[in-house]
Amino acid sequence: MSIEKYRFEPSDLVVVTAVNAYLKNLKPEARKETLAGVIRQNGAENVVDGPALATLIENAKATAMIGFEAWSEGEGIYQKTLDFIREALPAIDGTEYIKNPPEQFLRFIEDWSAE
Repeated sequence: MSIEKYRFEPSDLVVVTAVNAYLKNLKPEARKETLAGVIRQNGAENVVDGPALATLIENAKATAMIGFEAWSEGEGIYQKTLDFIREALPAIDGTEYIKNPPEQFLRFIEDWSAE
């Protein structure tokens, strides 16, 4: 899923990028099951399960942290980006993030669940 259309604030990009990569790498059945635990229809309204969303964020964070270990060191903007990710990612707390998630993030999750 393309995250550009949501116009996330820079502070949200690390979370969104990790979750997006995590969901993309799940097998379709596992992705559907994961998202069904996070968001469900209640009539015409989508209902988000906060603890399940926090768990999704934490799982995405852990997977990303493992994956970033394999990235090779570089130069310039690549290295600055890698350093930023390595610094910012461990600080993410799914439970804290979902206390006041941006509306774009919830739409992003809803869009993923609709696929």
